[in-house]
Amino acid sequence: MLGAITFNGNEWWWVALLGGAALIATSFFAWKSEGRLVNGYVLGFSLRAIGVVLLLMCLLDPHWTGERPAKGANIVAIVADNSQGMNLADSGQSETRAESLKRRLAGEDAYWLTQLEEDFQARAYRFDRDLRRVNDFGSLDFTGDRSNLAHSLAQLQERYDGLPLAGVVLFTDGIATDLDALESLNLDALPPVFPIVVGDSAPMPDLSLERIALRQTAFDDAPVSLKTVVSAAALPAQTVNIAIEPIEIRGDLPASGDESDLPPSQSVRTRASGSNHTLTFDWRPIRTGIQFYRITANGTNSDAEATQANNERIVMVDGGRTGFRILYVTGRPNWEYKFLNRALYDDPQLQMTGLIRVARREPKFEFKGRAGESSNPLYRGFGRDEEETEDYDQPVLIRVNTRDESELNDGFPKTAEELFEYDALIIDDLEADFFSFSQQTLIRRFVSERGGGLLALGGADALDHGGYEETPIAATLPIYLDQTFQRASSEDLTWSLTREGWVEPWTRVRPNEADERARLNTMPPFRVLNTIPKIKPGARVLAEVENLLGDRYPSLVAHNFGAGKAACVAIGDMWRWGMRGENEQDDLARLWRQIARWLVTDIPELVEIEAKPGPEGVELVVEARDNDYKPLEIGEARITIKRVDLEESELASHTGFVEVTHFAEPVADSPGQFATQFSSQDEGAYIANVEVLGPDGEVVGMAETGWVNEPLATEFASLVPNTDVLERIAVETGGEVIDIDALALIEEKIAKQNTPITEIWSYPIWHNGWLFLGALGCFLAEWGLRRNRGLA
Repeated sequence: MLGAITFNGNEWWWVALLGGAALIATSFFAWKSEGRLVNGYVLGFSLRAIGVVLLLMCLLDPHWTGERPAKGANIVAIVADNSQGMNLADSGQSETRAESLKRRLAGEDAYWLTQLEEDFQARAYRFDRDLRRVNDFGSLDFTGDRSNLAHSLAQLQERYDGLPLAGVVLFTDGIATDLDALESLNLDALPPVFPIVVGDSAPMPDLSLERIALRQTAFDDAPVSLKTVVSAAALPAQTVNIAIEPIEIRGDLPASGDESDLPPSQSVRTRASGSNHTLTFDWRPIRTGIQFYRITANGTNSDAEATQANNERIVMVDGGRTGFRILYVTGRPNWEYKFLNRALYDDPQLQMTGLIRVARREPKFEFKGRAGESSNPLYRGFGRDEEETEDYDQPVLIRVNTRDESELNDGFPKTAEELFEYDALIIDDLEADFFSFSQQTLIRRFVSERGGGLLALGGADALDHGGYEETPIAATLPIYLDQTFQRASSEDLTWSLTREGWVEPWTRVRPNEADERARLNTMPPFRVLNTIPKIKPGARVLAEVENLLGDRYPSLVAHNFGAGKAACVAIGDMWRWGMRGENEQDDLARLWRQIARWLVTDIPELVEIEAKPGPEGVELVVEARDNDYKPLEIGEARITIKRVDLEESELASHTGFVEVTHFAEPVADSPGQFATQFSSQDEGAYIANVEVLGPDGEVVGMAETGWVNEPLATEFASLVPNTDVLERIAVETGGEVIDIDALALIEEKIAKQNTPITEIWSYPIWHNGWLFLGALGCFLAEWGLRRNRGLA
């Protein structure tokens, strides 16, 4: 810290002032005589005046004073990385990073600690999963499976809140397994951090799966897409094989090795100078529910690698539940239902129930039935009772693919309990008057509150020609309806995708752009179009059609509405596409399946569970709803957690966790939410099944989720020290990155900081020899100058 000069002899100031004035005046007149000042003798006068001032200053008792850290009052935290990543040996080094670190903390090179402890309280910590106090660094075992750097710094900040923490000496390679948490950490609240980089930046021989990105879409051929980056460094050129295999879940059906379930393995040729290779695997799982897959990278030089812990990863795929239910309602039997039903019939996740009207409510002719018969004779001979058949003033409806005899027995659902059992609703060529006002309101609630999907198909009695203007259903759709809008020419309409449609996997049929453009060029022209005058704000036009006049009109529009989503297909004769041939039928079926999957994607369930990984484990959050999809006010959530990647032969020798049950606690101020914390140090794949009970003990619903715990894969994701992270921590806290061979400078650098507790130091100047030597030097120089000029 900088010092300042202070004067303690204040009672002598008048003596020094008078003496100085007299002596300086005498010197002035002595040099002024005979014009000596004018002739260039100012230097001699100045030397005598300075000597006088230095001597008279001793009367004022000058002291050199300043602040310094109070000895033994401030704390310095010394934090050492205890993770397994420290067990690596840098290229050309005979000792590992752990041995090098331990030698400087508890070995022969720990002299700097003794110097530091002379002025500060040095407190030792080690960190891996979390921060722990140690008596000495001899207890470091470097067995931690994580390097939760951000979490440990946050713990340190919390522990020393309000205490005189002067600085943090951080020994680590900077490879943090909780790097994302560092963004939310308030580094300004920490004292100066002095990172000591352990390890050098020279690449180590290694083959690794650096990044794994999993994406699930509604694309029919490959709803699962996995992208990984294979990295090789400091190894000879080699061929690396990357393969994906399913992990069999105990108690489940055996994992299938069928090629339709798994993508083929891929190979890359690495370079000796180091190389990165990006690979993409696309496949369609044949099972639903939570599934796990193992990705492995095998090279021919695995024995030369620094570690093989990053050669294998596990990913989780949520295949969704079995049986998303879709209700299809149409105003007449048509070709559209034929192709749509055929497309969804063999899909294990989609179940479509049809409600087809074969006659309107008021027929234009009178049935001549039997005497006393009031029901419609169209149903005679179908084995239906008199009470079950429709009267003359009711529409004639046919139910198809119903779950049981009672489903839709009274026609379209009239209550939320009935309609909310479905996940999506398709309305095809049906006028608005088919629904009562309460049913129209119920459809709007189905989308906005239930979170269901609504698809409106075009036709003669659909959309703008179905009388939907100013109805609750119209408010749900992504388009504005205007019956007075002039209908466009619908001769030879060609289908094309918009820019937004090209980026949506569920609107494309082919996996790449070239094939998709070629397919679009072969599509047949359509002839039925419900003209859309305007789309609503926030809606997206995904496809459009163009007529012979060159006019373009939206043909596929979608938007989010409340908790759900709604879409509109303005073409009323999509079936023409499937009439072209067998290949076109397959393409049309694929598009219908993709649209249906999009409708039911992210549909809220009565019970949902989510696993949120954190530095201390996994937080399991359950959200429960009642039959009206309102938050469940009173209930109980029981969660069963299983580790599922262990084989039967491994269970006998496994000493860790296999299965446990937790009861989740209600979350304050969040009705319907329950949460519990689960922590396991075992690497592997986990599944959590939750059962929620209502206030009377009834089962509200069940759900499952899964996650993968593989901290070592993250720990060894990179073997080169992350100096950028350490530099950022040092800069934002006011510290400095220090070389591991310059530890002797630690005490000095911390002492120069603004420590919490300081003391004033004072050093007297007047009785130091240099002050008198300075005055004597001035007088001797002045005397020498006089002699040199021949003065008396």
